[in-house]
Amino acid sequence: MARRCLIIANQHYQDPGFAELPGAAEDAVALSDVLAQTDIGGFEVTVVRDAGALAFRRSIESFFQHADREDLLWLHLSCHGMKNRDNRLFLVATDTERDFLASTGIDSTFISDQVESSRSRQVVVFLDCCYSGAYSRGLRTRSAADSVDVAEAFDGKGRIVITASNALQFSHESMTTSRAAAQPSIFTQAIVQGLATGDADLDLDGRISAGELYDYIYREVRTQLPNQTPTRSVSSAEGTILLAHNARVGASKLPAELVKTSLSPLGWQRIGVLHELENLLGSRREDIRRAAEDLLAQLAADPDRTVSAQARALWFGRGLGELPVPAAVESWADGGHPIGIDFGTTNSAVAVYVGDECRVLPNEFGNRTTPSVAALTADGDWLVGERAKNQAVTNAARTFSAIKLRLGSGWSTEVDGRRLTAEDIAGVILRHLVRDAERALQAGIHQVTLTVPAYFGLPERRALVESAEKAGLTVQRVLTEPNAAALAYGLAKGTDEQIVMVLDLGGGTFDVSLIELGFSPDRPDSPGNLVIASVLATSGDNHLGGEDWDTRIADWLMTRFETAHGIDLRADAAALRRLREAAERAKIELSAARQTAISVPYLAAGLSLDEQLSRGHFEHLTADLLTRIKIPIEAVLRDSGTALEDVDEVLLVGGASRMPAIGGLVTELTGTAPRRGLIPDGVALGASIQAAVLRGHARDTLLSDAVPWSLGIRIQDGTFAKLIERNTTIPTKRSELFTTVEDNQTSLQLHVFQGEEDDVSRNLQLATVTLTGIERARRGVPRIEVTFDIDANTTVHVTAKDLANGNVKWVVIDAEAARAVALFDPHAAVARLASGPPPKL
Repeated sequence: MARRCLIIANQHYQDPGFAELPGAAEDAVALSDVLAQTDIGGFEVTVVRDAGALAFRRSIESFFQHADREDLLWLHLSCHGMKNRDNRLFLVATDTERDFLASTGIDSTFISDQVESSRSRQVVVFLDCCYSGAYSRGLRTRSAADSVDVAEAFDGKGRIVITASNALQFSHESMTTSRAAAQPSIFTQAIVQGLATGDADLDLDGRISAGELYDYIYREVRTQLPNQTPTRSVSSAEGTILLAHNARVGASKLPAELVKTSLSPLGWQRIGVLHELENLLGSRREDIRRAAEDLLAQLAADPDRTVSAQARALWFGRGLGELPVPAAVESWADGGHPIGIDFGTTNSAVAVYVGDECRVLPNEFGNRTTPSVAALTADGDWLVGERAKNQAVTNAARTFSAIKLRLGSGWSTEVDGRRLTAEDIAGVILRHLVRDAERALQAGIHQVTLTVPAYFGLPERRALVESAEKAGLTVQRVLTEPNAAALAYGLAKGTDEQIVMVLDLGGGTFDVSLIELGFSPDRPDSPGNLVIASVLATSGDNHLGGEDWDTRIADWLMTRFETAHGIDLRADAAALRRLREAAERAKIELSAARQTAISVPYLAAGLSLDEQLSRGHFEHLTADLLTRIKIPIEAVLRDSGTALEDVDEVLLVGGASRMPAIGGLVTELTGTAPRRGLIPDGVALGASIQAAVLRGHARDTLLSDAVPWSLGIRIQDGTFAKLIERNTTIPTKRSELFTTVEDNQTSLQLHVFQGEEDDVSRNLQLATVTLTGIERARRGVPRIEVTFDIDANTTVHVTAKDLANGNVKWVVIDAEAARAVALFDPHAAVARLASGPPPKL
């Protein structure tokens, strides 16, 4: 018996009457990933993207006509749906003409005929399109009632149709009501989540039936969009159609609800399970006691330290002997999974290196990215990702986004008398990302490689490490985002030596890195070609990102609304957030369309906003932002001494770089189109490659990074003495001699700065080192050796040593040191040591 799946996902449409559906493409990716997993679905998946009417029909006809009697067939259609005047549903192909549905669309009766004529006795059809419920009702009038027996093994000729919506309910809208958001629809999200997490196994028997999956989809969709109603119709079904296995839960002697709660993402719920297990450990039935012990052992290895500590205390308190080590913990002891995290301003992703390949791990909803948003509820619980984003309008004061841009700045806020720093909130988000990744891997995660914008300074980098430590993680390496993307590109490129320029335009930052990729021939200890990535130069703008383009649209909308209605929305937090969401949707839509309609109902005082924005006007509103893109590009070429014509490839990274104007600028400058293939996964994948290198899993990649800012100290005339020039390859170490500026001076202060300006006051002060015990002498006589030592993580050790008596003082520049710098004391100043012998006393 074969298990076969056909997914048709139509994103692009030739008729402008049909909006783009970027979510449809993501439907195919997310669904095919989970269905193909042998321990879940084990389906042979075929994906047809952007099918014209002829290809649409041929794919479906071939799929059903080549099936055998025992095959299980899963058909998933993700596209527009449209009804004609006779209320007949037509599925929309990429070349369907809105005014000629009968001749260019796919009549729903064609699907019905193919289903009915198939030899397979097990067919499940999922329709993710508007008006799809009308199709299921039409099929039901010719068949059995809306029910299916889920108690017995399948026996009979079964047809089940599950649909996203019974009306024009915008089945492809995301949870932020964005039709153009590049993420799966809520309907498909529910399918992926139910299968990936096992939550659709409602009776926890280890199997997921079509009936259980529908019940789960219905509950999840109605929870998020109450006006959208998934439907189901059943024809000639006897028994259960089993679609998938629950990889996380097998048969258990414990209550189903208890086992399910032990898998909850909420720590306090898992602690509640421990209290129930304490009772079950005293059961008279040996099988129940054994099952309780097994579950307790799993919780003893829980990634939440509070849960694991209580579980271990219960285990040893009941005298159960030596605690067994789960397989996941044993594998971690042997090196574990190389994990890379792309902590983004807008979205974040986690990737793992397995074998010789990398893959992005799905979150709890089956998505490849998670919004970098956290919210504190009135009960004091944290919501992260989609859940936090969904309630942002009603809980604006307690919802935090773009927190990455506040790292290392000393920013903090107070909520319910509780002081929260940017590092605290980032730690909450990172902890959530790791929890989702652990569930996907079924293994613990303790060490990670993190990515940062290339132009992040030392305080920001160290602040991110601090955030990870708050999440219970150990950071192996901090890798810049363009370098990570270059690693992902270089691993798949081949053997040609190249100079690549990586433009990383994310939600809040813009970086440019010029990287030289080299490839050495086979080596005995490194199968394949050795990828050598050397950073030639780095530049960027930490205050330029996709949100700036959103802001321009939002400001334009506010002005238009004020002109039309005389109402200034700038003081209305809820209205501002809705406007920004509308602006982000418009920006995304204008990446594929020449014009977009922006509609925000009941924005203020019962008044709605309805505007049309063309791509040309959008680019006019943001022309100065595009000009700012050129400045770092020119800087890296100048710093590296590279001519533009010597750049072989330009790689675009970051979601905001999808905008056509960015690609147009690159083409204008270089004469060739840039590569966008690394969006949106390239950074996370590159981070996992670097993690694999550090773990010894991959020996075919070497990365030579560079420091993005010059580092040095202040001297007595207020100028900046650079010890480490920007774009110096790291790790590196540099020493220089300094001396006193006053007679009999017994101490001096080293004020460490980061920046490029000769006037030190225009640079960023990072730390202060005070050296005391200098022997009294005339100024210029003492010899003080100052050393800057930078490791591969861009952690800086600054040392001051009196060569006369060996006194040494040092500081490690981290986030705390950068926030707690001392004021300059002119009586403890330092000067460069003059050339030649020191002056005589």
